[in-house]
Amino acid sequence: MAAVWSVTGLVFTASINVPEKAQDGVQPPEAAETAEAAPVAKPENPVNTETAPEERLVIEHPLPPDPIITDGPWASAHFLMEEYACDCDGYCDGWPAPMAPELLEKVEALRCALGQPVIITSGVRCEARNAEVGGIPNSWHRFGHAADLYCPGVPYTEVARVARTLGLGVIEYPGQAFDHVEIWN
Repeated sequence: MAAVWSVTGLVFTASINVPEKAQDGVQPPEAAETAEAAPVAKPENPVNTETAPEERLVIEHPLPPDPIITDGPWASAHFLMEEYACDCDGYCDGWPAPMAPELLEKVEALRCALGQPVIITSGVRCEARNAEVGGIPNSWHRFGHAADLYCPGVPYTEVARVARTLGLGVIEYPGQAFDHVEIWN
């Protein structure tokens, strides 16, 4: 019997071999001793602390806890629309502007190119939220054309490099180790 758990794109598989029941229907006592242990998961891209200082500028905190299963609308294969919603304190309904489909597609392509979860910290913003975070008055966030993001364990410089190859505009934030990505149309 095999069980599969999927957490933010990572798949863990555990198999347990259970001997056939004895002729009289009773499980043999050695069944527990013959079960195989599930493999131990190892990080795919451990952070190398021997690298140059700029390569160590990665978000150190782990992935969020197991995702909440939701029937909410999906922006793409790996992102829920709510991940892009305005996170103000109720100044708006969460959607002061629609998210640009081209941005959603390119952020999904970025996640696929990196091969691991990408965390969106800011998507669309209402005018009040944009002012609170110090955004410029005509920020692309206000029009649904920008997102701030990071990829745990991947240097922000690498995330920026890959994003540029996908046609995204990028502003790097070395102090906070995240990237602002945007489209201009």
